[in-house]
Amino acid sequence: MKAIVLAAAPAALAWALVLSPAGDARAQAPAPAPAPQAKTCIDQYQVAPGITAASLITNGFEIKAGWPGGLWLQKGRETYLCNTGRVPDNDPICWTLREPVKGSPCQ
Repeated sequence: MKAIVLAAAPAALAWALVLSPAGDARAQAPAPAPAPQAKTCIDQYQVAPGITAASLITNGFEIKAGWPGGLWLQKGRETYLCNTGRVPDNDPICWTLREPVKGSPCQ
């Protein structure tokens, strides 16, 4: 009698695995991974075309902060961030602050 029980045990275990919810999960294909979303950033700067640090200083703006490659300039409530390094032609040199905008491309 012991031999019959031992022989039947592996078969019963196999059927239990096939019929169990875990067995069904193994038979199904895994769900595809979600597509990666492009990273976006909050942007709070607006390009100030034609504005340079030299023109702002000439027109009475004060340097409020400076670091290698950049200046914060201010006159009253007008504030500019300017690049003082070499930039490629047609790239902005100065920006003004604006209300933050979500969803801008990160650079």
